[in-house]
Amino acid sequence: MKGVPIDESLCAYLKKHHKGQENAASSKELEAAFHVGGTELRRAVNRLRCDGHPICSADAGYFYAARRSEVRATVAQLTGRISKIAAAAKGLLQSYEETEG
Repeated sequence: MKGVPIDESLCAYLKKHHKGQENAASSKELEAAFHVGGTELRRAVNRLRCDGHPICSADAGYFYAARRSEVRATVAQLTGRISKIAAAAKGLLQSYEETEG
């Protein structure tokens, strides 16, 4: 149903059918199962993570964590993205200063 968050059903689905990295579901698979686009899926995953649900991701897709190591690996992946985004923001600001300077 359009406009209704998929959070609870996505969490339950991942916990039941995709527990552990070896059972990861691709983004495309989840988009089709829940009739959402990639942006809405990513937003739902982010909301679930912010609410404390162990939704992890790897190259193969999204999954409900079965082990602490899976959570740690996803946290490391997210932390790496933070560093890259911060570097991009810094470079963008530098380019603006150079063009305005």
